[in-house]
Amino acid sequence: MTIVWMRALTDARRGLITLLILLGGLVFAVLGGVASAYPTAEARTEIAAIASSLGVASTGLTGPAVDVGTMGGYVQWKYGTILVMIAGIWAILALTRGLTGRHLDLLAATPVSRRRLALATIGALLTVLTIACAVATAGAWAGGQAFARLPGDAVPFADAAGLGAWLWVMAVAFGGLAFAAAQWLGRGAAAWISGVALVGGLVAVGYRSVSPALEAIAPFTPWDWTYDHLPLAGRLDWASLIWPLLTGVLLLGAGVETFARRDLGAVFSPPRISLPAFGLHGVTGRVFADRLPVALGWGSGLAVLGFVLAASTGTMAEQFAASPGLTESFGAIFPDFDVSSPGGFLQLVMQLLFVLAGFAAVNLLGGWGADEDTGRMEMLLATPVTRAGLILRGGLGLLGAVAVVTALAAAGVAAGAFASGNAEILQPAAGTGVLGLFAVAVIGVGVAAGGLARMSAAGTVAGIAVVITYLIDLVAPALKMPAWVHEFALTAHLGRPMAGDWDLTGVTACLVLAAGGLLVGAAGLTRRDLRH
Repeated sequence: MTIVWMRALTDARRGLITLLILLGGLVFAVLGGVASAYPTAEARTEIAAIASSLGVASTGLTGPAVDVGTMGGYVQWKYGTILVMIAGIWAILALTRGLTGRHLDLLAATPVSRRRLALATIGALLTVLTIACAVATAGAWAGGQAFARLPGDAVPFADAAGLGAWLWVMAVAFGGLAFAAAQWLGRGAAAWISGVALVGGLVAVGYRSVSPALEAIAPFTPWDWTYDHLPLAGRLDWASLIWPLLTGVLLLGAGVETFARRDLGAVFSPPRISLPAFGLHGVTGRVFADRLPVALGWGSGLAVLGFVLAASTGTMAEQFAASPGLTESFGAIFPDFDVSSPGGFLQLVMQLLFVLAGFAAVNLLGGWGADEDTGRMEMLLATPVTRAGLILRGGLGLLGAVAVVTALAAAGVAAGAFASGNAEILQPAAGTGVLGLFAVAVIGVGVAAGGLARMSAAGTVAGIAVVITYLIDLVAPALKMPAWVHEFALTAHLGRPMAGDWDLTGVTACLVLAAGGLLVGAAGLTRRDLRH
């Protein structure tokens, strides 16, 4: 069992390094950024007044505004939910991948029982998560000590520990959902179900006061259970952490028992759509057909979430339009969004979906990237196809899967816009295409990495690119970083398509990354040896 634990820990080492940087490094850097951007008592008073004037609106994207005039309170308000999303996304991807791979049959054939095999794997991944959350605790405490400028800025160790514990239990809850679902539905479906639950739960809790549909959903998510636990703001509700912890433990336990009793590789397969025979005998058709179930899953999830968001924007925009003072205050925090119009407010909340669209692309790359490690690529290369052709045609199949995801998401947004009474249905539906543009750019980055280094690295590199891009776009404007820093975020160059404002520079950049990535990947695979 120790060997299994060590193997799983070794496999997760790259994820550990990434998580340490994204959690511990980010919270430390953001605390320093707040101290630099708002160094005086007057600046803190102003930002606290703005946050208080936002009222319900501020909770939808940033969390409750409590003690925002302190360094820790501001970070909790603006970035607390982002830290949870990072930990949750890592847990979802790690726990759906933990009991898959080409070594699983060999491990299951050893004297180690399936139950102990699952427990050892989960234990290793929880060890990684514990280390990362401990580093986040240390980063919060050290940042509070190092950058404190005004009274109340220092972050007590108890508050820092509260942050680490919150990240841990939330990651376990959503990761447990992914692990349990993966035993029945497979890795891809489990990832999108848990990802939609993670992001959708945040949206439901934030905007439940303006939508009866969201009000009905909110009580069932860990975001609601831990709503009053705001550790960096000095508000600790330790008892609230019990419920997501119990939920995660129960889901992990259910997943372990299912894994111990089911046949390896046996998952529920939904009825497949009968596709035309054209192209299915080639690489493009094979990849597209193979990735189609994953695309349908992610697309359906984005469609449901897009419908709920679009259906709620009309009411929310009316509230802003009726209160010019609120609109002005909100504009001070989000200057690039006209929240008094349905399209402008929809663009603001749709920013959350960039993460899901990016990880949909990562999930699509995951199955494609397994060909080299499993040895299937050698069989494919035995057919009349070149290495470059294998990458280029397979890449086209991945882009076709992204088109399916985008079409479903656009349909959901259009239906939501119609339900909200928005007369301009086509505009937000067409604007959803920006999610597809971002996803094809991520595909290009992943294919390039897979061709140059190893195909299994495609998903890892693409996932890191998604998270870094999102964080730069989120953090740089709020902390008043130099404009050139914000320029590195691809999502900063895509305009406001929900409001009819497209940025052709960003659109071109996405298409260039997609096409260039396929070409670079093809050239890279042509020049290197296959790896196992």
